Amino acid sequence: MPEISAVILAAGEGKRMQSSLPKVLHPLCGVPMIDHVLKACEGLKAKNTFVVASKKGGEVARYLKGRPKINIVYQKKPLGTAHSVQSCAAALKKFKGYVVILYGDDPLLTPKTLKKFAGQVFEKRAILGFITAILPNPFGLGRIVRNPLGDVERVVEEKEATEEIKQIQEINTGVYCVESEWLFKTLKTFTPHPITKEYYLTDIVEAAIRDGKKVLGYVGENPDEFWGINNRKELARGEEIVRHRLMDTWFQKGVIFVDPRHVYLDAAVSIGPGTVIYPQVFLRGKTVLGKSCVVDCGSVLKDMTVGNHVSIKPYSVLEESVIEDEAQVGPFARIRPGSRVGKKARVGNFVELKKTRLKAGVKANHLTYLGDAVVGEGANIGCGTITCNYDGVKKYQTKIGKKVFVGSDVSLIAPVKVGDGAYIAAGSTITENVPSGALAIARGRQANKKGWAVNKSKLQKSKSKTGSKSQ
Repeated sequence: MPEISAVILAAGEGKRMQSSLPKVLHPLCGVPMIDHVLKACEGLKAKNTFVVASKKGGEVARYLKGRPKINIVYQKKPLGTAHSVQSCAAALKKFKGYVVILYGDDPLLTPKTLKKFAGQVFEKRAILGFITAILPNPFGLGRIVRNPLGDVERVVEEKEATEEIKQIQEINTGVYCVESEWLFKTLKTFTPHPITKEYYLTDIVEAAIRDGKKVLGYVGENPDEFWGINNRKELARGEEIVRHRLMDTWFQKGVIFVDPRHVYLDAAVSIGPGTVIYPQVFLRGKTVLGKSCVVDCGSVLKDMTVGNHVSIKPYSVLEESVIEDEAQVGPFARIRPGSRVGKKARVGNFVELKKTRLKAGVKANHLTYLGDAVVGEGANIGCGTITCNYDGVKKYQTKIGKKVFVGSDVSLIAPVKVGDGAYIAAGSTITENVPSGALAIARGRQANKKGWAVNKSKLQKSKSKTGSKSQ
């Protein structure tokens, strides 16, 4: 099998995206479009991959910097797709093999299709192969004209097509596999389009046929793979296609989506078998869900690591943290970055954690804020408890030992430590360390003034009558 080098054209500025971000860096299911294209190339086992960026494409270069076998080539002037490929001529001068050419804004192409396409080009010993697609509405796209034997005769752009040719539904997707030496020798002969002054890569098909070379028009099986993304609407459509593919993969691995139309997940998400995902759930970034979990409606998880048999109840928001096996979170809980919820621990409704570790079996069931805290095994955190971790300049840690009982409405003024087995009375404000096994009570002394409320009522009535007579 011949060696392959991949060339990804990514010099477009993407003005129709109405964004300062280069088009190929716009996210699709949480991953920049160009990463989807690079993923499709993996099956080719290319010797090198060249990404052609514009002279202004510093952001693309910075994003891809340091990746093995990926080389950035700059197109000095925006003179068309053929000129963009020609920018790689010097880098591929000594390369003997085939060049696979793709576009950075065609992220729907799959590794399976690309590998099968290249294999067919080699099997047929074609000098040039390109992928075609059958589209029900190919308006605006170049049509493939074949002879009675099924061989490609030419590609006709719509503006030059007769009414008869416009009825053809087979189009050129722009994905090519070309013998390297012939490719760059031929590109040198191209002339610019008389109106746009640009060099078009589509002319290479006509050049190969004119030279009497073997040309393969490979018909792609799934038209959804060949939609380029040029604007926000097309990006949304691409997101939907990729999301459905991801769900199909997880369905096959035993994941249950109660209503797959209303679940949103990113490409890097991993889900264990037997896990149930309810509607309006967002699984973002590199979230990993274990086996037999339940993620209930309205929950959002970003870059989370979740163990097995975990229950995440409705409308909880979890970010960049770890939830261990058999824990329970929510409803309406907030897990902020840097937190860890231990095995069988419970984080209830309207509880917020920030850089906090709850060890195994901890219960914080409602209306609590724990920031910069470590809570020992089996501790109970009462309703309304807060750690006062910030003095306006620095943040401090609260340490709560094993099997501590914290009553309701307790404020822990960090830095402070509570020893194992201690009790803290409800309504206390803790400013000093609590020894193990102690009971801490830190609240104002209650004073009951007998008859105060009755006397106050009589006084108010008296003032009211006096006021009405004076009027």
